[in-house]
Parts: sequence; structure tokens; C-alpha cells
Amino acid sequence: MKIERVIEEFNQLDEYLNREYILNISPEEILATLDDLVLSKDDFPHEIYNCYDLNENQIQKLRPFLTEEIYPDFDKYTYQLSCYEDRY
Repeated sequence: MKIERVIEEFNQLDEYLNREYILNISPEEILATLDDLVLSKDDFPHEIYNCYDLNENQIQKLRPFLTEEIYPDFDKYTYQLSCYEDRY
């Protein structure tokens, strides 16, 4: 089972998913990169399965791990770190 981590971009008006940006990053790298990320009680540092809201600084830190460029617009969208089992 492969886990895929993404940054999801949601429209603030209707909360619908606008776009996903694929990350090439392990849970350990996430914690090292996002040193301010507070995990939920049911997540473990070697897993990180829950969704987490991201701020602009956190997105900047994750940029090197993206498969394509992201140009965040926090006036229009909200962003989340999400996780899926291999969907493709």
C-alpha cells in the first residue's frame, strides 16, 4: 500500500476542492519541515493520516517536495495537507 500526500486547495465560498498538488515527502520529512505542525491525538509521527490546515509559511516550506508549482491565493482558497492510499 502506497500513501500519497497532497496539498488540497479548497474554494472558500463553497468549500469545494479546486485542485490537488502532489507531494513527494515522507511523514518524517513532514515533521522535520513543518516543525510547527501539531498532530491530532490519533495520528502518529510515522504515519500522519489526518488532514491539517496549512498556512502560507507552511506551504512555502513544502514547495521543494511538490511535483508542480503552487501559487497560493489565501484570499480565495484554503489549503490542507491530506493523505490518501494509492488511488491510481
